[in-house]
Amino acid sequence: MQAVRFGILGFGWRAEAYLRIARQLPHLFKAIGIVVRDKTKYEKAAAEWGVSLFGSPEELASQCDFLIAAVSKASVPQVLEELAALNIPVLAETPPAADEEGIKRMSALAAKGAAIQIAEQYPLQPHHAARTAMIRSGALGEVRHVQVSAGHGYHGISLIRHWLSILDPAGCQIVAKRIELPILEVPNRGRAVQDKLESDQQDIAILSFPGGKSAVFDFARSQYFSPIRHNRILIRGSHGEIRDNEVTRSLGGGEFESNTISRVQDGREGSLAPLSLRELRAGSECLFRNPYYPASLSDEEIAIAEALSRMASYVREGASFYSLAEGLIDVRLSLAIDEAIATGGTVTVE
Repeated sequence: MQAVRFGILGFGWRAEAYLRIARQLPHLFKAIGIVVRDKTKYEKAAAEWGVSLFGSPEELASQCDFLIAAVSKASVPQVLEELAALNIPVLAETPPAADEEGIKRMSALAAKGAAIQIAEQYPLQPHHAARTAMIRSGALGEVRHVQVSAGHGYHGISLIRHWLSILDPAGCQIVAKRIELPILEVPNRGRAVQDKLESDQQDIAILSFPGGKSAVFDFARSQYFSPIRHNRILIRGSHGEIRDNEVTRSLGGGEFESNTISRVQDGREGSLAPLSLRELRAGSECLFRNPYYPASLSDEEIAIAEALSRMASYVREGASFYSLAEGLIDVRLSLAIDEAIATGGTVTVE
């Protein structure tokens, strides 16, 4: 099969993630070029990545299967409206909107059936995908409560909705609080560390959905960078639960078993194979198999590569995988958490 051809709008750190993946998987993905406003500013970077610079989306799209919108949050609505008017398929970086006005504008695009999918990578990350596979196998029974401390705002919400199978959040009631905590300074995208205390913000919210499903959202920004702050996951079903990577489930007849979701990965100890994830297993059960093995990709890069693959299927076959409407639900719930924090009261999602 011919490699998927894509172009990118914007040349920031997120765009470089797509370029790294295309460089490692040239048989699957080919980055054709990048649209920038000032070509002279990015000539050196473009030469280093081996891509061409284009002056307009139309020019680039004529050579691609789809475009990736990796622009600032403030620019997303206008960019997506312009691309939709040109009938250009788009994989949009998160979030698709940042406020109520953006939600209204993007909702209008979604209603018109614009060819837009959202590059929400969190459900596609290997460990999260393995947890999803365990839920869908039915081994946990009916899942009605999750606790997610693995990503800020709409990222955390996407996991909550995914695991609880929430398609319509109307009527969801939210209470939330923001806590200030001290933390030792941590490296952040190359920043030098001076071992001083900084102030960190931790957001905690309880979401109660109609029908009895519920969730706890809990996240501090330092979790993205600090080795002394860890992610936490709890998924509770009627017949079992997942606590981080520990699975306990009923076997029936009063029998139970416990397993650990473990990584099968090459390139460690005496292995001469490249450092690459093969699969994730819980005992004898394979929950996730890396489709991009043996490329040396991080879990984040595996998820982004999967978003690219699914976008290609969407363009070719019309198979939606994370629609604009879904992305807007996550943004709306995230904004509702912010509102609950600001007001100190209960917010009901309309």
